Amino acid sequence: MPRPPPVTSSTFRDAPSWSGMPLPFPRFCGQHRPDTRPEGGDGQAMPMIGGGASAGLRRRALLAAAPGLVAPGLVTSGLAASGGAAAQGRIIRLVLGFPPGRSADFLGRAMAEPLGQALGATLLIDNRPGAGSNLATEHVAHAAPDGATLLLGGNFSHAVNLVLYRRVAFDPIADFTAIGRVCDLPTVIAVSAASGITSLADLLARMRAQPGRWNYGTPGIGTPSHLAGARLARVTGLDWTHVPFRGGAPSLTALLAGDIEVIIATPPVILPHVRAGKAVALCLTTAAPSAAIPGVPGAAEAGLPGLDIAGWYGVWAPARLPAAQRDGVFAALGAALADPAVQARLAGEGLRAWPSESPAAFDAFIRQQMPFWAEVVRDAGATAE
Repeated sequence: MPRPPPVTSSTFRDAPSWSGMPLPFPRFCGQHRPDTRPEGGDGQAMPMIGGGASAGLRRRALLAAAPGLVAPGLVTSGLAASGGAAAQGRIIRLVLGFPPGRSADFLGRAMAEPLGQALGATLLIDNRPGAGSNLATEHVAHAAPDGATLLLGGNFSHAVNLVLYRRVAFDPIADFTAIGRVCDLPTVIAVSAASGITSLADLLARMRAQPGRWNYGTPGIGTPSHLAGARLARVTGLDWTHVPFRGGAPSLTALLAGDIEVIIATPPVILPHVRAGKAVALCLTTAAPSAAIPGVPGAAEAGLPGLDIAGWYGVWAPARLPAAQRDGVFAALGAALADPAVQARLAGEGLRAWPSESPAAFDAFIRQQMPFWAEVVRDAGATAE
């Protein structure tokens, strides 16, 4: 389908406000030309599918079935077990804005097979990393509304990036059909076991006693980890230095090597090392604890009730997806998230399935979250190009 014209800031100034409040995002304009290095990666091209002669045959078969797909970064989840011939002839891409190995990729792969089965299709994970997921989000915004392209995004794609980046080339409301929320994405404040710190109160006491020497590592600028650290500084009045890395794994390596004092990380990154006794989880960055992360208190229980920051994931389709197809994808997403195997995989990584009641409820949730994250980003003074 033809690419729509760029959305300009006047489009938003002249339109009614979302949720009955002034628009917090005036900067949707022009053609975005971001750095296309993989977020959290090393700037290398994404790998091709598999390897060797048999992998090449599978790849050629895949491309023959779906000639419009870009080969790098695509990984098939396998054919739906009960889809029959219809499933083999239908391909749906689940586009996500991060490379393999990140939380979004894990989540997409965890849902791929049951979601594909529920949709009666082969579901492909389409990794399109870059610009904090903006490349993937823009791609889906401009895709045909035929049910063949879905976005696995979240608070980053539809709230944070709208303020974090100087401009984006999509409208988070008008260019999408909201399908449903998937899960929460809490973050954990942790230290190396060698530090001798055993609680958040202990950490804060040391920060007060030694101002100016403390830092915290995160997966990058504008991530929930970064914004949680900035909010902690604001509610405590304590200063510490943000050290952004390209992904959670490098920040963890720095923590264990003693190069940084504190890490704020997603559960899949930090929990294996907490269980191994190499790191100590002080608390979550949410006020309440999570049943998926037993033994780790929420921020309120740890003595910091003013800290309540957590990300989330959701699924979108391009705008103008017919209501019947939207409802079908929503039902399939609900079935996938209700699958005990999916729930077990999420819980094993410290994540909790958090489905929406309906597409309309998810749309309302997004609109409610947008001004919240705008305030958080601006308070942190975070920017990215």
